[in-house]
This record gives sequence, C-alpha cells and structure tokens, in this order.
Amino acid sequence: MHIALAARDTFLADGSTSATVERICEAVGIAPRTFHRYFPVKEDVVMPLFREFGRLSIETLRDAAPDSDTVEVLVAAFSTEVPRRGRMEIDRRFMAMMISDPQYRLRWLDWGQDLIASITEFLAARFDLSDDPFTRELPAQLVVQACRHAYVHWVQHGDFAALQSALRSAMQMIVGTLACPGV
Repeated sequence: MHIALAARDTFLADGSTSATVERICEAVGIAPRTFHRYFPVKEDVVMPLFREFGRLSIETLRDAAPDSDTVEVLVAAFSTEVPRRGRMEIDRRFMAMMISDPQYRLRWLDWGQDLIASITEFLAARFDLSDDPFTRELPAQLVVQACRHAYVHWVQHGDFAALQSALRSAMQMIVGTLACPGV
C-alpha cells in the first residue's frame, strides 16, 4: 500500500504521464526491479488503493444487520470511506485522473468487477434473485455502474453530498425492482 500511496501522490504532483516508475521508486526507496515485481506496468500501481476501498465497501455490506435498510447500507458502503479519511480534495483529484486517463480508467473498471460476487451475496440475502447467472448478478452490476456514474458526477461537480444523493436515488431504483423473499 505504501508504494501505491506514493504513486498516487507522485501522479497528483507530476501528472500521470509525467510520473515515472523511477520517480515513484525514488519516493519510496525501492529499486525499479522491486516495483515491477509487484506491478508489471506503471498503471497497475493504483490497484491496491482500489482493492482497499473495495475491501472496506464489502466489509460494510457483510457487517450490515439482516434487517438494516438495504439502500442505506449500499450508500454507506460506497460513500463512507472518502469523507472518513478527510482527504476529499486529494481523492477527488485522484479520481479525476483515473477517470480521464484511459489506462487508469481500465483499472477502475476492472476493479468494479471484483465486487460483483459480494454485492450479489448481499442482495441475495435480502431478495429473491434469479437462479439464472446473468439475471442473478445483474443488480450487482447495476450497483457498480451506479457507483461509477456517481463518482464521475462528483469529480465533475465537486459536491460529495450530491454523490451520496445520487447513490441513494440509484440504489432505490435498483432495489425497487427486486422481489422480496416469498413474494
């Protein structure tokens, strides 16, 4: 995680295209060979940051009481960590870079796919999801896409309360289409 955080700071200081592996290595005191042992290409260095955010999001879903409000749990899972850390402007600038650079955007899109199984598990505990794999995981795919869209909106407009509101509206739409058990 130390390398990923140093890379983030270097990207924000130098720009994603100007930041080099050598500069990142210099910031953390490692050799480029060590860097490449963990990250085959420079763009992969952001993945630990995304995985940590994902881990915390999934932890929120798993720790939720069975009778908790599904929409509020989903909103909390995908919007609590950024304000909790208190580095909103840094996070917003970092996300802006992730969204605007095609190579980093691919990592962000890949990261969302890693959450599908856990979100599906969370929803399946509360709703009757189809046995068909496509339809079973579709609500989770929509949750991830709603999160992406809300974060893009935040990056463009800078209002985190609007991100939370957008997430809430999206989660209400998604959850509103799901059948409760026994219905």
